[in-house]
Amino acid sequence: MIHKYIAAAIVAVVLVVSGCASVPMANKGADAEAKQFAPIADKATVYIYRDEIMGAAIKMHLLVDGAAVGDTAAKTYVQIFLSPGQHVITSKAENDTTLSVDVQAGRSYYVWQEVKMGILYARSALHLVDESKGQTAVRKCDLVRPADPSLHASPSIARVPAPEAMQSVTDNSQSPTPIIDTPVSAGATAPATGGPASLDPRVTVPMFNAAQDVAAVHQCDRMIRVESIEGEHARFFTSCPSTTARLDIECNGNRCIDVN
Repeated sequence: MIHKYIAAAIVAVVLVVSGCASVPMANKGADAEAKQFAPIADKATVYIYRDEIMGAAIKMHLLVDGAAVGDTAAKTYVQIFLSPGQHVITSKAENDTTLSVDVQAGRSYYVWQEVKMGILYARSALHLVDESKGQTAVRKCDLVRPADPSLHASPSIARVPAPEAMQSVTDNSQSPTPIIDTPVSAGATAPATGGPASLDPRVTVPMFNAAQDVAAVHQCDRMIRVESIEGEHARFFTSCPSTTARLDIECNGNRCIDVN
C-alpha cells in the first residue's frame, strides 16, 4: 500500500514541477480581441480554458464534434465559434472526457478544462461555468491558435452591438451592412487548390479527421490544405515546422497515408 502512496506522490510532483508543454499561440492582438468577450451575431462563442499550473508538462487535445480545434497547456485557452445547436466537446488526456453543450447564436459560453492527477500523466474533466467565473479565468490565460481556422472569426465578422450601439444603428438608415465570416456550405462552389480542407464541402468529416491524424503523427501543422479531390480519392498537404518540409497526404475515404 505504501508503494502506491509513494507512486502517487511522485506523479503529483512531476505534474507540478515539470517543464511547460508547448502549444502554438495566437498573437497578442487576437488575444486582446478575444478578451473583449463580444458575442457574434450568428454564432455561439465558446471559450475553453485551462487556468491551472498542475500538469504544465502535459499538452491536452480538444475536439468539437470529433474535429480537432486545438491543444491546451497550462494557463491557456481556445476561443471557437459554433453554429447554434448541440455540440460535443472532448478533452483528451490520460482519459477522454466529454461535455455536451446546447448553444445559441449571439451568446458566449465558458468551459473549464480541469486538470486532475492521473496514474501515468494528467487527467482532465470539463465543466460549463457561469460568465463571471469564466471571464475571470480567461483573463489570466493566453489564447491558443486554433487548429481549424474555420472555427475562428476574422476581424470583419459581425458582432452583436452593445445596447447603446444598437440604438445608433437603428437611427442611421445608411449604416453599412456588416460582413459575415461563415464557412462554405455544402452546396457552395469548392475552394481553389491550396484552400483549407475544413472549408471544402467535398471533404467529409471522417476524411478530414483521418488526414489530421496523419499530420499529428508527423508533428506537422493540422491546417490541412487541398491538392486535389476526385470522389472518395483526395490528396492533401500541410507544412511541418520542425523540418520546414511539406507533408503530402493521400486519402481514400477515411483511410489516409503519407506519400512523401
